[in-house]
Amino acid sequence: MAIVVAFIKTYAAWVYGACALVALWYLRVALLARRERRYAVFALERETALNRVYGAWTAAIALIVIMGLVYFLSTVVFQAVAPLVDQTPQPLTPQVAVNGLPSATPTLPLPEITPETETPTPRPRPTRPPVPTLIPLTPTPAVQAPRCLDPRAVITSPGLNAQVSGMVPIIGTAVRERFQYYKLEYGPGTSPTDNQWSYFADSDKPVQGGLLGTFNAGTLPPGTYSIRVMVVDVTGNYVDPPCQTVVVIR
Repeated sequence: MAIVVAFIKTYAAWVYGACALVALWYLRVALLARRERRYAVFALERETALNRVYGAWTAAIALIVIMGLVYFLSTVVFQAVAPLVDQTPQPLTPQVAVNGLPSATPTLPLPEITPETETPTPRPRPTRPPVPTLIPLTPTPAVQAPRCLDPRAVITSPGLNAQVSGMVPIIGTAVRERFQYYKLEYGPGTSPTDNQWSYFADSDKPVQGGLLGTFNAGTLPPGTYSIRVMVVDVTGNYVDPPCQTVVVIR
């Protein structure tokens, strides 16, 4: 492999020149074929000229790829295999055979070697990982739905003492015979008086287990508030007692 790369490195300039000349010739072929296609009358002549253009461009691209491959081998690969190319085989030293009787060689006494005593290196003991301290989790009390005596006026969400903020959807039921409308009201504390209730939503369509309205808790200061639903019929009577829940605005 190193010899092949060195050979390509030596003749890289000739390869570049040859590829350039061939590429120029194919460029000339492509230009002539393009001119013939422009002035061709028949479709078959135009198609033949177009195929010659494609063939010329394909050959030119192939020559460019060959030039790039030669450049890669003569630069990057040659630098990697250069130490292998520079190595020259060392001549073997011939051994001279000596005829005759071998001469006596005095034997020298071998020195006594005292083995060194290795001192054992103490191994570090593994450190026990710290035992994680378990933090008991305080269970969050479940929010209970308000107790509504009449199934025709029910609030299912938010539940009693639910902590709320922002826009709070009020889910429940508001139906009855000869239904006219229902309304949602809120008041401060857990037992507001009659003059402390404030209207915030209503509808003239009955609702069965759906969205009754939206309570904007962001407009009120933090504290405890009551929310109730009142269902009214065509005679002006409402479900008594109305369903009421208590929320805490954070």
